[in-house]
This record gives sequence, C-alpha cells and structure tokens, in this order.
Amino acid sequence: MQGEIRFGPAGIPIQCEGSTVEGVECCSKLGLTAMEMEFVRGVRMKEEQAKEVRKKAQELDISLSSHAPYYVNLCSLEEEKIANSKRNIFQSAQATEWAGGRITVFHPGYYQELSKEEAYKVAKKNLVEIGETLKSHKINVILGAETVGKKSQFGGFNECIKLSEELDFIQPVIDFSHLHARRDFNILSEEQYQQIFSTLEKHLGDYVRHFHSHFSEINYSDKGELNHLALGTNGEPPLTPLLNVLAENGYSGTIICETPKIELDSLKMKKEYENILKEKKTK
Repeated sequence: MQGEIRFGPAGIPIQCEGSTVEGVECCSKLGLTAMEMEFVRGVRMKEEQAKEVRKKAQELDISLSSHAPYYVNLCSLEEEKIANSKRNIFQSAQATEWAGGRITVFHPGYYQELSKEEAYKVAKKNLVEIGETLKSHKINVILGAETVGKKSQFGGFNECIKLSEELDFIQPVIDFSHLHARRDFNILSEEQYQQIFSTLEKHLGDYVRHFHSHFSEINYSDKGELNHLALGTNGEPPLTPLLNVLAENGYSGTIICETPKIELDSLKMKKEYENILKEKKTK
C-alpha cells in the first residue's frame, strides 16, 4: 500500500514576501502540499484573516498546521509563566481551528530543577487544563508535542509518546534532527528510522498513517541542538534512508522542512521521495 506524504515549509516561503494567504498560494505554485504557520513570536492572526487562509488552503489542497510561540514552558512552577504558556497554546490552537489546520505544534518545556518524573507530572497537569479549555471552546485541533533537541528540555521521544498515550488530544511531532542531536537516536541508516516508526506504531497504532514531523540537517554539541542546517550540509541525520522507510512501509503523514532553505529543501525532499516511489514501482 502506497502512503501519501505531504511536504511543505515551516512558514511562508522565503521567496514569497506576503501574507499567510499568499504563502499558501506560493506553496501551491511550487508544487508543495503543506505549510506550517509560524506563530513562534506571538499569535497575531485574527479570525477574519484566518478564515481567508482556510478558504484558500482548501481550494488549493494545502494541509495547514501551526507552531505555537517558542516561549512555552509547561514545566515551570511560576504561575505567570504557566498562564502565559497556556494562553499562547490556546491562541495558537484557536487560530489554527479558524484556518482549518489539523495540529498545533509546541515545545513542552524545560526540566530546570525538576526531575524527569516531576517535570512530566507538571506538564501533564497543565496540558489537561489546556485540553479542558479547548474542549469548552469547541476547538478540535490536535496539540503536537514536538520532540526537543536539547538535553535540558522536557520532551524526549519516550516522553512525547507517553503524553500521547495518556491524553487523547496530544500527538507527538517527530523532529528527526532533534532526536539525532539529543541522542534519543543516533540516526545513521534505515534501521534507526524503522525503529522510530515501529515504536510509534506499537504505542500509537495508526498514528503512522497520519504522522506529523519536522526535518532538517543539524549542528549539535554534547548538550544537543545548536542550529538547523540546509540539506546536503553534513548529512546528519540522513534524508534518503527516511524516505526509503516511508516508501517501503506505506506510511502517510506530513514532513515540514525547517532548514534555512525552507521551500527549496521541501521541494528537494518531495522530488527525491517521488523518485524513490517510481523506482519501487519498476522493481
């Protein structure tokens, strides 16, 4: 069975200087089929604007997601920081609902002085409260717990899976470069990618039929992520083995490109995946 993989940029394509609607149009013209709306510095999208985005995205078959502000920390013990984090995630999800998006991505938080177990309990409690707020406002957007890139951050691979198992409105967002930089996995070949997807399927069932992910190459240190790199810079993690695993298993989902060349590298990924599918058909 052949799956469907949608590729798109993290944000409005660089070559498109305009609004989110124009970004959606630009993605369509380029041949991309997804776009992540970046609310990373704050949510400024109003309902009227979001509904215009929704109409255009549905017309052009562009799958939308969003990324909540970076300064979310659901493990904080400071009431003001937690209140701000909840507000930022809620506003992101609300704007995403208006725009017809399926998932809002967020960074779960930082361990700080907490143990891993304590951080999990605090984050889960705050997420439960966010979930109740979303439900009361009839917002049906999934919240995507992104796998993080620094060892000081809460949100490793297993932590995100556990949150997803215990809270039905949470799904993991697999950032392959972060998994590699944090050393949750040392991604060298198809074997590691298959291990990732097999684990996801074991714990979360059909999630592998609609997964959401981020990809770039990455520069990192002993502490984890330093910065994202363009495709072809260092091959860490490698792209081709991932695309082979997706094609071989018929997985379906979305890959959002987070390299410095967001739309150009999205197109490279899409082209390579399509070539792999063609070669597979001829065998």
